[in-house]
Amino acid sequence: MWKFMRSGDPNIHIKHLLKPFVSHRHFRSRAVDRQNSSPTGLYGFDHLKSPKGFQRFVDDAIERSGELVDYISGMPSSAEIIRAMDEISDTVCSVVDSAELCRQTHPARGFVEEANKASLRMNEYLHFLNTNHTLYNAVKKAEQDGHLLTEEACRAALHLRIDFEKGGIHLPSGKLDRVNQLNLKALQLCRVYSENIIIDPGHVDIFPASRIPRQVQHLLKPIYCMTSGVSKEPLGSWNNEQEKGFRIITEPRTLSSVLQWTADEQVRKMAYLKGNSVPHANHEVLDKLIDSRHELAQIMGCKSYAEFVTQLNMASSPEMVVSFLLEMSDMVKPRADEEFKAIRNFKRDVCGQRTVDLEPWDEAYYTAMMKSSAYNLDSSVVASYFSLPQCIEGLKLLVKSLFGANFDSVPMMPGESWHPDVLKMCLHHPEEGDLGYLYLDLYSRKGKYPGCATFAIKGGRKMSDTEYQLPVMALVFNFSRSHDSSIVRLNHGELETLFHEFGHALHALLSRTDYQHFSGTRVALDFAETPSNLFEYYARDYRVLSKFARHYSTGEVIPEKLVKSLNGARDMFAATELQRQIFYALVDQTLFGEQLPVPRDTSSIVAHLKRQHSNEKHVEGSHMQIRFSHFLTYGAGYYSYLYAKCFAATIWKKLCEEDPLSLTTGTMLRTKLLQHGGAKEPADLLTDLVGDGIVRYQNGGIVPDITSCLEEMKLLDKRKRQLIFQVTGDKNYQIEVLNKQERMQSTAVKEHVT
Repeated sequence: MWKFMRSGDPNIHIKHLLKPFVSHRHFRSRAVDRQNSSPTGLYGFDHLKSPKGFQRFVDDAIERSGELVDYISGMPSSAEIIRAMDEISDTVCSVVDSAELCRQTHPARGFVEEANKASLRMNEYLHFLNTNHTLYNAVKKAEQDGHLLTEEACRAALHLRIDFEKGGIHLPSGKLDRVNQLNLKALQLCRVYSENIIIDPGHVDIFPASRIPRQVQHLLKPIYCMTSGVSKEPLGSWNNEQEKGFRIITEPRTLSSVLQWTADEQVRKMAYLKGNSVPHANHEVLDKLIDSRHELAQIMGCKSYAEFVTQLNMASSPEMVVSFLLEMSDMVKPRADEEFKAIRNFKRDVCGQRTVDLEPWDEAYYTAMMKSSAYNLDSSVVASYFSLPQCIEGLKLLVKSLFGANFDSVPMMPGESWHPDVLKMCLHHPEEGDLGYLYLDLYSRKGKYPGCATFAIKGGRKMSDTEYQLPVMALVFNFSRSHDSSIVRLNHGELETLFHEFGHALHALLSRTDYQHFSGTRVALDFAETPSNLFEYYARDYRVLSKFARHYSTGEVIPEKLVKSLNGARDMFAATELQRQIFYALVDQTLFGEQLPVPRDTSSIVAHLKRQHSNEKHVEGSHMQIRFSHFLTYGAGYYSYLYAKCFAATIWKKLCEEDPLSLTTGTMLRTKLLQHGGAKEPADLLTDLVGDGIVRYQNGGIVPDITSCLEEMKLLDKRKRQLIFQVTGDKNYQIEVLNKQERMQSTAVKEHVT
């Protein structure tokens, strides 16, 4: 029943539950009192004043959960069963979520080690909960007796029962034991896969240092070698007998910068090949994970792990997912082909060689050049308008304009923070009071989780008619200062990432569900990324940017022309990027689809799909699948990002685009979408928000309408849009006709480009 899931990177929590408040009432916070200055522990939990506090944290959680299990075994009323079940979930989540955030971000090794132990102990206890027939029978009773009074409570009982059964509790004891073994094995394999990526990110050493562009040198490690080339050593004192170079650690963020800015093709090639061929150990780990998940799915009566994952999501089946992905792939291919040829021809012009091919390590470099040339963009000029403090002001602007609330820094109690750079923000409404708390861990540092992610700490839930437990979240980023400035300045992509993760946070902070199981992002997997994708639009709109994006030294408002150039550059190769995301989603569906041949060669599978659905050449020896961490967090669910892209495009066009910062727009977003978390069906929320047409019902499943997304990318003209919207006729046939028309119309352009 309590089954781990991740939403939007490691936003870890225990799975699903229940209905929100229709009106915004006053509820006293159960969160940390921000007027209190007495010492506490990490995240406001008194237990966590020291690393060993995790042991007591686990002990107390198990003790309290045991009391609740005993209470439920007495078969109280249906409403009390559901309420007690949710308290068990909340109690366990507090430990699991805190341990995960600590594991990923705390600089002190002692805290990290104890958090690891706490996580393992709680997983052992979860085995007891997941196999407890007393709890399962109580939930079935609550679901069946018809005494639950709210829609959310009924939904809670349904989801609790389904989650129990997804854990195999209804199976014979032998199969149940095997399911638990496989779940534990998959969890361990996921952890090893992640650890391998950190342990073995790969590196290449480049000499001389002049081969590395100045704008990425601050990301690299200086190294020195004797001019004879006999010896090599890390950072040391420089003298006339040594030559300086750089070590490129080929983790994704650094690799991306090197590929974008480095003129030396051999440097790009070496970095690309190394970065896409490690860690070797993950070949075996991924194979074992595929096998474990497939065996689990078959025991549960499914043909594949993809079927096991999708059957309770909007898509409902892997066949529906693949059909959607192939439809998208077909629609985007003509434009992606044109973009590929344009990039290749640009490279040929620059190199003065008419037969040279476009290699995988070339795309980022030449597209950056093309964007800069077409729109006269200078990355340092762009970043000068996006100093991090001003970007945080942009988040405050969103909250104030859309929701009439304030988003301000508040003091932390001694012991509450895990690093001096961490900020604590409070979302406060002048009439409703505090709505929730958000920690911001913004800067890169050694040993920290390397990406950008939203972490849950505490979910919101109704405690009584007058009390509400406020949600507490953490946003983790890895922004770094440039070599010549103490002020962190973001590029436009980083600004979009900031707004994306803030969308996840708002989904949680504005959620007002009765039960924490449905709080915020605890929703269907293929709906979870929709709010975050929607808030990316706010990072692109001049009406929004002009209110906070100012030059860090002069205070000048960002010019509208520059914003238009940024958006134009962003859209130049939009079809290529969309095609890449479709390819990733198809790899995900294939690896976790129906049983693959044994012995399995995942690299050959990736190469085959790349040839079918991407213009990028597959390079022998490259293995993207061995460090694609979304296989862990979104296994068989990566398509969710494309669902979200389509949903967000429709919401923006129909609701937000006309007046994106109006209180009316914000009220609609809050009351019809964000406050409900997972307490209502996603399709119902989406339709209630913008009306019919945002979803399509096909063969028992739900897929997004793709019209707004394709229009935004200029892949549909008005006539085609009208055809797709025709009420009568076979929509699939209409789309196929459009595909053929698109191919025919692009032929002349292709010939011209060629």
